[in-house]
Amino acid sequence: MSGLVYAGAILYRQEASVMDWSKAQLDELADAGHRHPVPGIRMKARAVLAVARGNSYSAVAAMFDVNYHSVSSWTHRYRERGLAAFGIAHGRGRRRRVDEAELVKYALQSPRNFGVNRSRWTLRLLTETVPSLRGFSHSGVLQALRRCGISYKRGQAWMLSPDPEYEKKDS
Repeated sequence: MSGLVYAGAILYRQEASVMDWSKAQLDELADAGHRHPVPGIRMKARAVLAVARGNSYSAVAAMFDVNYHSVSSWTHRYRERGLAAFGIAHGRGRRRRVDEAELVKYALQSPRNFGVNRSRWTLRLLTETVPSLRGFSHSGVLQALRRCGISYKRGQAWMLSPDPEYEKKDS
């Protein structure tokens, strides 16, 4: 395990040596570093594996272009909880700006119910009408719709046939 080493007037934190890691841990980290479906977890597994193979936290931090403290934290959390420690904890990250209940309320009704003289929603129209979507790009609105379980298909242009017997043929 890690420990504090006294060298002159400075205390240094010593990384865990290669001997402190089990073969199962090394294999798990190597496998996760190559095959885990989440890219962030793959990177953390590779970084911790590099520490387990004897590299210092600062050397690994330079290799992966991350902070020294991040590598140290990942290593200690992995030693305590395994691969599950690499996941993003519930409630972390930026809060969503979209009020999903509001978006569903608007999207599942006709635009005419909200004072818009159109028969179908467009992404631009949703952005202009739904208060929590103001300032969003089209792709941002599309992502919000998908998170709500609503699929969007762009409206298709159509026209009636000029054939006078069209209605007879269509039936």
